[in-house]
Amino acid sequence: MKLDPAAIEWAIKSLDKHGDTDLFPKPVELKALAADLATSVKEVGNLDISQHQPGAPRRFIVPKDDLSYRAATQLDPLDSVILTAMMKQFGAGIEARRISAADKMVFSYRFGPTADFEMYKSRGAWNDFWQHCLKLCQQHKYVLYVDIADFYNQIYHHTIENQLIESGLPNQASKWILRVLENVSAKVSRGVPVGPFPAHLLAEATLIPVDNSLTSRGITFARFVDDIVIFTNDEMTARTCHYQVAEILDKQQRLHLQKGKTQIVPAAEYAAHCGKMIEDRPINELEKQLLAIIQKYAKGDPYKTISITAVSKEDYKSISPEAVEKILGDYLASALPDYVRLRWFLRRLAQVGHPAGIEFCIKNFDRLVPAVSDVCHYFASVGAGGAKIDWLRIGDGLISLLDNALIQSNNYFQISILSLFSRERQLDHTARLLERFHSSSHYLRRKIILAAEAAGMADWLRELKEEVKSMDPWTRRAYLYSAHLLPSEERKFFLKFVESDSLLDKVIVGWAKK
Repeated sequence: MKLDPAAIEWAIKSLDKHGDTDLFPKPVELKALAADLATSVKEVGNLDISQHQPGAPRRFIVPKDDLSYRAATQLDPLDSVILTAMMKQFGAGIEARRISAADKMVFSYRFGPTADFEMYKSRGAWNDFWQHCLKLCQQHKYVLYVDIADFYNQIYHHTIENQLIESGLPNQASKWILRVLENVSAKVSRGVPVGPFPAHLLAEATLIPVDNSLTSRGITFARFVDDIVIFTNDEMTARTCHYQVAEILDKQQRLHLQKGKTQIVPAAEYAAHCGKMIEDRPINELEKQLLAIIQKYAKGDPYKTISITAVSKEDYKSISPEAVEKILGDYLASALPDYVRLRWFLRRLAQVGHPAGIEFCIKNFDRLVPAVSDVCHYFASVGAGGAKIDWLRIGDGLISLLDNALIQSNNYFQISILSLFSRERQLDHTARLLERFHSSSHYLRRKIILAAEAAGMADWLRELKEEVKSMDPWTRRAYLYSAHLLPSEERKFFLKFVESDSLLDKVIVGWAKK
């Protein structure tokens, strides 16, 4: 089986623009694939998917809040392209079998590729979900809230296979997807990787029978991924629905509900909760004022990048360090910080690339680790926006964080920090990073190599040529990518003798040669 070239091209453009996951920096391999799009589409299009073996994924423990976490996965970049292309090519078949979005029951990850190369068409789905729940609260007296326990990790692969077949995917495509899943789960026959964008549609496909069963019983509900909210007019009906949902999940897929999150409450009480979950709920008057400024320039688009030069001097001054630090400090002052909302505020700050929160983030990094991905994205946006700040001092602070015991306890924290040095050259301090290379894990070595590439340190990279054969696939690809810095003749001679059967290696070598 071979993939549709149009789907492959869309997948590469999508991944190059939006990355492969919200949790990790975009792999440089995607840049190489996108640089010579025609060649990449041709090479991937020539693959016989039924024979292609998935590459090595990366798996990290990523925090959700202070003490809870999830195991997040970053697929081999070529596998990300193939899986994204598959979902682009066949996703409509899955979406057609789901309860219609117009019925306002299922809000999460509605398939609908956009002109901006996004796979899902509802950017505001989270807000829409809570707004609709709020509306239903006004029409009912009681609410039953349930949460599927450890949903992504408990999905059986045979359930995915059955749903993909029912959705019209070719057998070879379904079998390859199962190979990817088994590769991630170390041959355990359950679990969908957390992180990759196309994996969300796989998870949603498995809940099609559950959604249908709820509907056939006349249950009024709204669902966002594993959160199911049921609306009734008396407490007894709510209790009955609880057992019905538990039975449906058990009989359909042997899934079960998370006891600690199951609750039956008066609708008026749950309405207050819905109001708190809607994203536009500033923690104080300062945040309200700052969001109004950002929204004025973003014109309601929470994804729009705002040029600093487009912001008036008066508005720019209003986004002061004192104001931003007060807002972030108020979030962290809570006994149970609302990291979902805090991350949302950091993303708004990243839209404008204003440096007002940089110092606070450095000083309080250990308390912000549940939001580390958004903190790093914010730092990168400040650099991309051209803000005038003391980058050397900021770089010194980031290097010091690498010696923090909490940061050292988790590879994800460390690669998140190190990734900033390849995204923002002004951070400098590359020499201090190079000292860490041989004592670091292969995860960190990749990031140090990319930081050296960003700093143009061709001479140091030359010294690693003899180690290429012993590098793991991710580190080797980073080095092959960085080899473009070597002098022309040396680069061509070195890359000529790189031995690899990997298509991705060959694409990167071709890019580096040019």
